Amino acid sequence: MLTDEEFHAWVRRNQIDPSTEAVLSRIRSSPPSRRVRGRASNVSGRYPSVKMGRSIQFESQHVELWAI
Repeated sequence: MLTDEEFHAWVRRNQIDPSTEAVLSRIRSSPPSRRVRGRASNVSGRYPSVKMGRSIQFESQHVELWAI
């Protein structure tokens, strides 16, 4: 994940509107909106991301797991 300094540099570089920056900042600092769960036809788990510096949850064997 970008540090706050890197995030603000990214915002400036991409000329992001201040209202959009506020929304993105709120999303970056908030916890996940729901827990990931496995169901009958899919698989859930965690993927340790070196780039993000944390584990990323996934809940689809075919789409999300493949993407990460």
